[in-house]
Amino acid sequence: MIGKSRFPLFISLFVLSFFDITAEETHFPVPEILSSNVEFWKKIYAEVSLTEGLIHDRDYPEIIYAKVKGNSRSQSAATKRKEITNILNAITNKPESEYTEKEIEIFNKFKDKPEALNGAVDRIRFQQGQMDRFKEGLRISGMYLDTIRAILKKHGVPLQLAHLPHVESSFNTQAYSKVGAAGMWQFMRGTGRLYGLKIDYVIDERRDPILATDAAARFLASNYRELKSWPLAITAYNHGVYGMKRAVKQTGSRDLAVIIQNYKSRSFRFASSNFYGCFIAACEIAENYQDYFPNLTLYPSLKYNDLTLTDYISPDIICKYLNIPKQKLIALNPGIRPTVFETHKMLPKGLVLHIPTEISSHDALVAIGNIPDSLKRNEPPRPQYYHVRKGDNLYQIATRLGVSVKDLAVENNINKLNRIYAGQVLRVPGQAPTQVASAVKSETVSKTEQKSQEITAKTALEIPDSTTDAVVEIAQAEEKSALPPEESVVIAEEKKKKEPLVSVSSPVKRPDKTPETGTKPVAEEVISDTLKEIALATAIEEKPTKRKSIRSSHFDVSIYNLDVTLSPVGTSAELRVTVDETIGHYADWLKIPTWRIRKLNQMGRNSNIRINDKLLIPIDQEDALEQFVAARLEYHMALEEDFYTQYIVTDLKEHNIERGQTLWDLCNGSDGTFPLWLLKKHNSQLDLNKLIPGMTVWIPVIGENTSGIPYKSYSSDETTNVRGATYLKPSKISTQQMRRVP
Repeated sequence: MIGKSRFPLFISLFVLSFFDITAEETHFPVPEILSSNVEFWKKIYAEVSLTEGLIHDRDYPEIIYAKVKGNSRSQSAATKRKEITNILNAITNKPESEYTEKEIEIFNKFKDKPEALNGAVDRIRFQQGQMDRFKEGLRISGMYLDTIRAILKKHGVPLQLAHLPHVESSFNTQAYSKVGAAGMWQFMRGTGRLYGLKIDYVIDERRDPILATDAAARFLASNYRELKSWPLAITAYNHGVYGMKRAVKQTGSRDLAVIIQNYKSRSFRFASSNFYGCFIAACEIAENYQDYFPNLTLYPSLKYNDLTLTDYISPDIICKYLNIPKQKLIALNPGIRPTVFETHKMLPKGLVLHIPTEISSHDALVAIGNIPDSLKRNEPPRPQYYHVRKGDNLYQIATRLGVSVKDLAVENNINKLNRIYAGQVLRVPGQAPTQVASAVKSETVSKTEQKSQEITAKTALEIPDSTTDAVVEIAQAEEKSALPPEESVVIAEEKKKKEPLVSVSSPVKRPDKTPETGTKPVAEEVISDTLKEIALATAIEEKPTKRKSIRSSHFDVSIYNLDVTLSPVGTSAELRVTVDETIGHYADWLKIPTWRIRKLNQMGRNSNIRINDKLLIPIDQEDALEQFVAARLEYHMALEEDFYTQYIVTDLKEHNIERGQTLWDLCNGSDGTFPLWLLKKHNSQLDLNKLIPGMTVWIPVIGENTSGIPYKSYSSDETTNVRGATYLKPSKISTQQMRRVP
């Protein structure tokens, strides 16, 4: 997956010349050593359901001990693993003549490879079945395969790569990994931005199957040019180009079989070494799916019409005037983040909106033309957020902000079962727009295949020159964080060679006035008794405990320390670095090049920042700080919201820091991988820069959120509201106190 991409990070990778690398059908050889891996994954994809799994040998997957019900943490799996462990120990500690019937059965599995008995106990592994998911992925693939192949052909890459999403996401456009990779092709945020995908709090083009395919084709072509081998290029999709270059250098070979046998790396684990085998297995099943699933019918190619918005409009308004059910609009537009529909945010001007084909171009234009100007905006609405504090209530907040209590409650889905809480951020409803709306143009697309012909490959030229280095730096930092500390030096060396030179600074423009420090109160509002009860209820305060509740999935802004202080002259602001932030992020949110921040802080080109470091950022435009605060907050909210749509924390394990352990070790341990912000969330008092041996931390254990709905609760016995309480409402970091942004 691109979720752990480690690729050459320099701007020239955007400018991809067309070249033919699809002339032969021998791009994907299967070395003898991988044939058993391929057969193993064909079983997982086509024979073993999601409700069961195989207990097998990690390095010799053809050695399958048992099929068991449940997942890796189920009692049945634990019991069977223990039984197999005891049998293997017995086999290696007594003569063959004394073997029991079960011991003979397992011993015979090693007859063709007796050397594999050594260390077999340490290689016992559980693999969950994927048949149901793969089967559904096959159905869904029918909607996109023609388009995907057309895009791959355009970029000159093998058409078999159209089956790679089976391995990455089962063609699920809403798929999200534990480390933040999203969409059908599983792009990380930095990698997606680097390849021209728009990713913000409203739009996430990683989830758009057409745009993401175009980016993936260019990314795979880049991998191939760097590694000169498709098996390596595909493995690099999971392990990264830098990782595979390191593997080639260490083994002295470009043969994937040699690398799998001999490459030693903490990050080259089971997933990376098996990724190519998974791909080959997926191709064989997908190209002969009727042999594996005889009664399976693929979904027909997706059809829709396109509507290009030239104003900012709420999706609720669009649904109303076009008479489209909201769920259909959501299904046709996976690139729109769920929070847009949950919090009534406006869709941006310029967005190409997919609408049902039963709505003709003419009818769509007429319907859009009937939308009153008061419901459309020509300029983007300013995001307004409020940080809920201890003792606050909804009525006080609404009065202070000059908005309606009812509007504030509706905007944030506040009700008896979903009260406000200390640390929450509330989205403040905006004022009705007054700009004169412009026309909306419409165009028809009969098939997604036709759509692919119109896609123009995105290049760095589409990113403002002043912020290109910010996007590159974000991707570099993202890539570096996925590597163990001892391997990250590889990136640092490459970065010194690849990083573009900076230009000369332009004069700083000083703001004409400081931001406003308050808002006008609204007239006395008449509210119902039910709403009054909710509005006057004091914010719930989570009681501090040594062990945080595993169900604390609501967004708590206090964990991130997002305070920003504007300087007296208003030309700079001071902040503290928090988790998952880089200089590239700050520059991107300010729409400036990274060198300006480095210069202001007297930092060299290769200087790094650490969590809790103080940093100055330049503020040379009116409202720049307000926009920065909103973008920063929305970035962190998006990471949490996306995670909780797919995962839940099922348990917290107490762990004592061992000598030499790093944050990377904690987030990539035996209980699986999870994001750094989640470690901070469950260890809010932990100084992530000071891991002292013997220190106690809580390690979150992650499970799938099978409901597909994020959850939140304040106590174990409290009923939660389903969809409304979910997408962690955009909230307010006090923009009326701009000199001290909470």
